[in-house]
Amino acid sequence: MHADSLDVNSKEIDTHTRDDQERQLKNSGRNCIVEYAKKFLDPRGPFPNWIPLILCVMSISMDPLFFYIPVIKMDKNCMDLDKNLGVISCVFRTIIDLIYIIYIRYNIPAPRPFLPVHYIDILAVLPLPQVVIIIIVSKMSLSKFLEAMDVLKYFVFFQFVPRVIRIYPLFKKATSTRIMLVEVTWAKAAFNLYLYIMSGHVFGALWYFFAIEREIECWKKACIVMKKTRCNHQSFNCHKSSGDYRFLNVCSTKAHNIIAFYDFGIYLDALQSGVVEGSYLQKFMYCFRWGLQSLSCFAQNLVTSIDIWENIFTISITISSVLLFTFLIGNMQFDLQRETTRSEEIKLKMKEIEQCTTFKKLSENLHRQVHKYHRHLLRENKGVDVENLLNKLPRHLRRKIKSELCLDMLKKVPNFEFLSEQQLNAMCERLKPVLYPAETYIVGEGDQIDEMLFIIRGKLMSTRSNVRDRNFCHELKDIWGEELSTWARDPESSFDELPISNRTIKTHTEVEAFALMADDIKDVFINQFRRRSSRYHSLRWQGLAACITQVATTRRREKHRREDEERPLNELAAADGSSTSFVGATINAMPIADNALIRRRSSKKGTNHDSFEA
Repeated sequence: MHADSLDVNSKEIDTHTRDDQERQLKNSGRNCIVEYAKKFLDPRGPFPNWIPLILCVMSISMDPLFFYIPVIKMDKNCMDLDKNLGVISCVFRTIIDLIYIIYIRYNIPAPRPFLPVHYIDILAVLPLPQVVIIIIVSKMSLSKFLEAMDVLKYFVFFQFVPRVIRIYPLFKKATSTRIMLVEVTWAKAAFNLYLYIMSGHVFGALWYFFAIEREIECWKKACIVMKKTRCNHQSFNCHKSSGDYRFLNVCSTKAHNIIAFYDFGIYLDALQSGVVEGSYLQKFMYCFRWGLQSLSCFAQNLVTSIDIWENIFTISITISSVLLFTFLIGNMQFDLQRETTRSEEIKLKMKEIEQCTTFKKLSENLHRQVHKYHRHLLRENKGVDVENLLNKLPRHLRRKIKSELCLDMLKKVPNFEFLSEQQLNAMCERLKPVLYPAETYIVGEGDQIDEMLFIIRGKLMSTRSNVRDRNFCHELKDIWGEELSTWARDPESSFDELPISNRTIKTHTEVEAFALMADDIKDVFINQFRRRSSRYHSLRWQGLAACITQVATTRRREKHRREDEERPLNELAAADGSSTSFVGATINAMPIADNALIRRRSSKKGTNHDSFEA
């Protein structure tokens, strides 16, 4: 029973533990999502600046889709609406606008006054096309649905202009925050290409919409020419058309005399190809191709009619294509030229870095890491100070460089050889790079020595007031100021008792070195004394020392006991050494004596037998 209760309790504990782990995982996942969302929406970070740009680009791409909603049914000579496309366009446009409104509300606090650009943002997200689509659907049964179509055209244009105006400052803001130069170049190239593609998308959609308008204008003209009294705008609605409207076949693009009756101009291709009554994907791809082709040819492939608005539309295509092409090629050439110039500057800067003596002495692996980091800074357009390279490096690289250049020299300093590797590394971290020009006084005779120099490059000269003694440091790795090690080792020494220099130290050439200040050396030694004192007074270390002493004493006693037990045996073996050799000789001689005794007995028996016979 007791075992069963233990099993039940263990199962309950496992169940609770598993539930707690799952709850912690869910909370951690939720916290990660919240933290990531906060980081992504942080106005000080680089990501939020791209959110309005992406939303604006998506909105601009969605606006021309409203022009594809009208559909012409050539077999019935009437107009209808693609309701599926209308619903999709309205839903996506509404979702994007809501996200944009939330973003504006998040980034504009209540006390902050509205700027003119904020009014443009609000104007750009008004749901005007969605409202017009609803009106058109409701007006399809009335006679004014054509006027509603014109309202849709004007409203889409009305909102398209502020969206396009807003996209450029958003792009400038997005590319100006903590982004590398290469990424800026490619982002600008992508932006220029997007403008070109977007223009083709817009002109293709307008070409489709204007083609439908021209078809309706042809129907109106046919009503007037044929003098049909019952021919009105309501008859152009596929849902309300009734009666005989075969006279509208004169507007059919398949008729041979269509140009004589009505000249469709550049819109004839859209009507003859049947794209106005095709599926959405067909008419989108066909019109998009037409827009890009017209822009690429600068509208030279277009044969217009005498219609004023048609010619204005063609002229706008030509002007837009010239401006876009000039803008695209000019910006790409400027960016590529700037990238080439920047690459040359980076190469020159990297050569200056590689010529520094400090980095010439590094190992190949560490030199590669430093080279990679500096190139990364230069590519980010942050610049590199060649005279202050080490201080700009990350902490782990600075630690590796100091350890590789100065650790061996630290071990040569008197009173440093007994320091542990950890303490020597602490010394390395406190080293500071210094650069002295030629003919610079470091310390005068009679002054206190407050630093220790580890020379990487250059020569020092020492002089005395009474005797001029010049000692040049011919070796690159040399040390000056070793007196501080003796001063720092004394726990009772103070900064008022710093060692006094008996010489004047002056640089003969430019000197590049690492300096270790007196207070840093003192801190390392004080920490060592504290560590020893803490170990002496620590119960843990006292217990460990007692255990080690007890183990050593036990081993010593065991050794003495074994020696005492083995001593009589060794003495007995030494005393029996001679008798043992005698016994061995006796044992070896016994077979010989036995053989001699046998031969003697046999000879005696033979003598007795001879005498008896005689």
